[in-house]
Amino acid sequence: MPITAERKLEITKSLKRCSDETVAAALRFEESRNQDELPAIIHGVLERDAANPKPEGVAAATDEARLIEDIGMDSFGMIEVVMTAEEVLGITVANQEMNDIRTLGQLKTFLRTKLTA
Repeated sequence: MPITAERKLEITKSLKRCSDETVAAALRFEESRNQDELPAIIHGVLERDAANPKPEGVAAATDEARLIEDIGMDSFGMIEVVMTAEEVLGITVANQEMNDIRTLGQLKTFLRTKLTA
């Protein structure tokens, strides 16, 4: 389904300071709802919102990477990630749902589950 100009602007605004690749993946996702686009979106948002980014960056992170210790996220950054996911992916996330998410793989699985609910 084609994206309206208004929705495209909303997505682009939500992903400000993210890479062009992240924005492009989010726009493709919006049109296709193809979950194969999620890793690029997630990585891009984490890269943008990491408070203490590691030298190797999010791009090198595996699904076993811990969000805080290995990627450099903090609680404020995780709030930003949740808010961006809600705006870009069109989901609703309750704060307590994020309490047990510790790794990149858990975050990906959680978001995929929310999208299919």
